[in-house]
Amino acid sequence: MSRKSKFSYEVKLAAVQQYLNSGLSYAQIAKSIGVSGRTVNQWMDSFKLKGPDALKVHKHNQSYTKEFKLKCIKAYLNGQGSYEQLANKYGLRGSTQLKNWVSKYNSHRRLKNYYPTPEVYKMTRKKTNQQEREEIVKYCGTMI
Repeated sequence: MSRKSKFSYEVKLAAVQQYLNSGLSYAQIAKSIGVSGRTVNQWMDSFKLKGPDALKVHKHNQSYTKEFKLKCIKAYLNGQGSYEQLANKYGLRGSTQLKNWVSKYNSHRRLKNYYPTPEVYKMTRKKTNQQEREEIVKYCGTMI
């Protein structure tokens, strides 16, 4: 099951290409597609760093070790760059992740390893027979 993105790869790529070729500002392009200028700026930063693949919709969450998170946090706290710059440098999909990690670190909450397991979210279908389905339909009909 893929994660739903508000904007397709094609829309993001078109916005980046429009910025590169037209001389329009981030804000002008953003207004035409209904996002903030900051969003177009982030797409552009990702595109510059990783190319067109950076704009593709990802099917799964990334995995991060506690050590990796601490490395990113220390880089931010040591003034090695902004959230956005460090997110791009370390291959994060967005700066919000790093902001959350720094916030957690500064409030002395524990950082954990993260390994997403998609199978946890799968639900098995309950099998019903014809009589059970008819009873469900009758019950739902009385609710209206």
